[in-house]
Amino acid sequence: MKNWLFIIFFPFWLNAQKAPDSLRFQKLKLVFGGDIMCHGPQLRAAYNDTLQSYNFDRNYSFVNSIFSMADYVLLNLETTIGVKPYSGYPQFSAPPELLQAIKKSGINVLMTANNHACDKRKKGIVSTLDFLDSLNFFHAGTYRNPKERKFLNPLILKKNGIKIAVLNYTYGTNGIPTPYPTIVDKISLPIIKKDLEKTRKYHPDIIIAFLHWGEQYHKFASKQQKKLADFLHKHQVDLVIGSHPHVIQPMEIKRDSIGKIHQVTIYSLGNFISNQRKYPRDGSVLVQLTLAKNPEGKIWVDDFQTIPLWVYKYYENKKTYYLILPVKDFILQPDFFKQNSDYQKMMKFYKYYQSFEFEKL
Repeated sequence: MKNWLFIIFFPFWLNAQKAPDSLRFQKLKLVFGGDIMCHGPQLRAAYNDTLQSYNFDRNYSFVNSIFSMADYVLLNLETTIGVKPYSGYPQFSAPPELLQAIKKSGINVLMTANNHACDKRKKGIVSTLDFLDSLNFFHAGTYRNPKERKFLNPLILKKNGIKIAVLNYTYGTNGIPTPYPTIVDKISLPIIKKDLEKTRKYHPDIIIAFLHWGEQYHKFASKQQKKLADFLHKHQVDLVIGSHPHVIQPMEIKRDSIGKIHQVTIYSLGNFISNQRKYPRDGSVLVQLTLAKNPEGKIWVDDFQTIPLWVYKYYENKKTYYLILPVKDFILQPDFFKQNSDYQKMMKFYKYYQSFEFEKL
């Protein structure tokens, strides 16, 4: 009887001993993207006169396969939602159908602290949060009142045995005061420091801070951005993600003594989608990475990749369309474009992306 039991259980013991270390790691895949904007031409392009409704689904048809592979996809929502009349620049309000399309694409975490958060005053802040909650988005950066901020800040995401804390701040709100009792998280070192002290009490495996900062249309990060990034990293923020310049800016990573990435700074990811057509505002970059955690609780960034995107705006049957294209999928497809000039614009943006040499990070 003892021999029989030994024969049954011995193979399982042997397999456990031989299991590769990678199978013992807990992993979480994240994707970070840039600014989701909705200018007037985008609103008009999404409107169906016959149905008298909006549909933005087509915009995301070439990126949803990327998002479907991730656990969390995090972007900056740079418009309010649901306040009529809908409008683009300078004070944004988009229909709820925009959020529905975003959700269908696989994006599930949205940052709402940016310079357009107060465009539609209190009604816009509350309406945006209401629609985000109705569609089960995770979100950070704006709150209906101080009590809500107390309980919802930081945003805590937990999956696959890994806990993430997310914070979101903006440099300002275009001079529009934040209406009481709503809150838009502003960049303030004393407030951020206090938030981080609270955040560490949750014992997250990793802390991510989204900053709406920097100078618009500048290729390189400002001294203020670098100084704030240094402050955040010194206070145990692992990933700093930037938005607002509307163009790609550099990234910096730091590795430990054995070459594992443990700190990431992304100064600006650019325009994920917008009607800004002037080069290089017509594209962005996705950052795709995996968090790996070993049985001892050590966590690091694994499989760091960048994916350049270009917004293709074209006309067909008297209708305007926008498509977010993963550039590398279309380099060998010039015939996909209605005009060769569009293909050349995409390639010009791609050269801008290549100038950062992200693949060498």
